[in-house]
Amino acid sequence: RVNRAGLSVSRAPGGVGTAHIITFGCQMNEADSEKMAGILRSEGYALSGSPDMADVIVINTCSIRAKAEQKVFSLAGRLKELKKKRPHLVMVMAGCMAQRLGAGLLERDAGLDVVVGTGRMSRLPALLRTARERGDTAVDVEEGWAGEHPAEPVREGAIKAWINIMFGCDNYCAYCVVPFVRGREWSRHPDEIVAEAVSLGKKGYREIILLGQNVNSYGTGLVPSSSFPELLRILDGQSGIPR
Repeated sequence: RVNRAGLSVSRAPGGVGTAHIITFGCQMNEADSEKMAGILRSEGYALSGSPDMADVIVINTCSIRAKAEQKVFSLAGRLKELKKKRPHLVMVMAGCMAQRLGAGLLERDAGLDVVVGTGRMSRLPALLRTARERGDTAVDVEEGWAGEHPAEPVREGAIKAWINIMFGCDNYCAYCVVPFVRGREWSRHPDEIVAEAVSLGKKGYREIILLGQNVNSYGTGLVPSSSFPELLRILDGQSGIPR
């Protein structure tokens, strides 16, 4: 399951190693961790509930406040001690801190091997291969979306599921880092969202939570145009999910 303590599911076939994911921050980050868990599982990793048993540790980070970043650095410092006992351990920093600080994170002596930005999760397998097979550090925090990985997310529960309907924010509020770490607003097409909801309904999910930094702006730039109320009406009529 995904929570602040980590993620644990049954062993995947393939046997390339074990991975542990630790999540800080918002529901968007929790959904991203489920996606990264699915990516890792599709690559043959078993997902461990303990960092002590993992060959790869992913820290999915939050930058909304300085205290959140301090907690991440404190955790990374503790996890770095594991590398003294297990030199093969690969430590990954993902999420908003990774996007904001980029390659500079490697200079902080936090034991990191891979830094992957908010829109680059589909590149995680390639970055891990660079770190594990060649022993090099790997960074991808380019702006822009690298595309969705085809792997099915490893979802926390069997009843409720997240669906991302949009990404980024164009408001640029003076107090908020989100536009700088999540990029400009863009919306998924309603057909794509409905297809995901229908698929979840067929798997027994009874509740979906629609995610976005600013869902009231959903549909801006879509052709043909759409809106959040219109999306809700479509989902209510076509998804087959009661909530």
